Amino acid sequence: MYRFTRSVTVRNAAEMPGALQFCIAVTDHLNKAYDLNMRAGAEMFGATRIHWFFDMDTLEDMSRLNAELLQDGHYCVMLEKAKHFWLDGSSHDKVVKLLD
Repeated sequence: MYRFTRSVTVRNAAEMPGALQFCIAVTDHLNKAYDLNMRAGAEMFGATRIHWFFDMDTLEDMSRLNAELLQDGHYCVMLEKAKHFWLDGSSHDKVVKLLD
């Protein structure tokens, strides 16, 4: 089992409400369209950072999902409309091999 995580820093605290609305909307879309069981949250203290994560059985499944996301027009439009929320260069992705 593998866990994908993405974190991104919101440009400033004034953008946080809109960023959280985007967070909910994109998580909802991905869960409905791809049956991901993705979860999301915001850091409580310190940084204005949002996190997303989901698990997949194989790296091949993650690769296949990534290819599908690149073709998902609705998802791409959502990302484009939300890009003003994020601090440039703050997006970080990780894949972690979960231990049983």
